[in-house]
Amino acid sequence: MRSRYVAAAALAAGAVAGLVLWRRRGGASPRPAVQLGLSDGSVHALDAADPDVATLERLADAVRRALLETG
Repeated sequence: MRSRYVAAAALAAGAVAGLVLWRRRGGASPRPAVQLGLSDGSVHALDAADPDVATLERLADAVRRALLETG
């Protein structure tokens, strides 16, 4: 009797875990590579192929280096 209870609990836990994983994979949309928050509250998303992405990455590296040098 106890083994049936343990088996049923394990089956239920596996079903719940499978449902959670299925919902997470199916409902999530891929996030854009770069998002810019604008002053009016809107968000502008850049594609990975956009040349502005490379410019932003270079600027971020320059800021990071400058902060490390002064800190």
